[in-house]
Amino acid sequence: MRSSVLKRRATLQDVAKAAGVGPMTVSRTINGHPYVAEETAKKVREAIRRLDYRPNHAARMLTGKLSRSIGLIVPDISDTFFSVVSHAVQDTARANDYLVWLAASDEDPLIEAAQVEMMTHHPVDGILLVPSDSRNAYLKTIVTGSTPIVTIDRPMEVATSDSVQVENRSGARMAVEHLLQHGHRKIACVAANSHLLTIKERIAGYKESMRRAKVPYLKELNLSNQLSAKAALSKLFAGRSRPDALFTANNASTIWVIEALRDLGIQMGTDVALVGFDDVDFFTLITPSVTAVRQPASELGNVSVRQLLQRINGEFKTSSVRTVLPVTLTIRESCGCKPKNKTAE
Repeated sequence: MRSSVLKRRATLQDVAKAAGVGPMTVSRTINGHPYVAEETAKKVREAIRRLDYRPNHAARMLTGKLSRSIGLIVPDISDTFFSVVSHAVQDTARANDYLVWLAASDEDPLIEAAQVEMMTHHPVDGILLVPSDSRNAYLKTIVTGSTPIVTIDRPMEVATSDSVQVENRSGARMAVEHLLQHGHRKIACVAANSHLLTIKERIAGYKESMRRAKVPYLKELNLSNQLSAKAALSKLFAGRSRPDALFTANNASTIWVIEALRDLGIQMGTDVALVGFDDVDFFTLITPSVTAVRQPASELGNVSVRQLLQRINGEFKTSSVRTVLPVTLTIRESCGCKPKNKTAE
């Protein structure tokens, strides 16, 4: 990580002291005031470069210097969920005469930190961020900076910021309770990226449902890739505690499990029931079609932009705003239901 991400941010007063001028002169230089002598302006610009000074967002807003652009950083643009979110962000931003700078972090906190730094240098008026690791210490620094930050889907664990997310815990309960209603009692939980707060919440929802039903829950499986999925499921189904149902906590784990079951000759919907969290369009093309909790991906993008613009425009009186959107369960065939589409709320 570049050290400048973590060091104290220079202030207008720091620049004034370094240039040997008053704060008003620094402000006038930044805003291109015609009455600042060229020699003085040169000293101020040099101090700005030396101290890596970035003008305060509120000051830019008051002087009408907003760039009318926002940044969007997601883990993976090719991921179906984040692709839908990204399109919605761009549509809503465009409707508000804003340009979106899009970047993918590849789930790497170092890349993500550098992208945040570059965007604040640009500068953008605000950033929409899906953190690769909600526990990373650098997040504490960026929320205290001058650029507004709104997290999408994954709220920060180490700091308080504006956020837009979904009902992860209740969505997981909805999925597991559907399996319990079908009479399943040996329900295993399978996840990828289980270090993320969103996945922790879904696993907690799974455990809550099992506990309420007075059914012991099986040890949850954490997958890292397709190979790990096949190995883990092969061991799970060969053991004495062979599950009769699976709850997969995100779309990556759902896809890996479906492929692993196919390779192992285990039939979804008959040999084992399956309900996933995070519905994607091609789940209807799989046989049997996949029952899954659907997140409002487009609404996540739309609401996130509106919330960020409200923060940029100074419309919020509180230091942070947390928005939680509801999810629904789309019932198809992988859970053992007959082939028809219906949605539970």
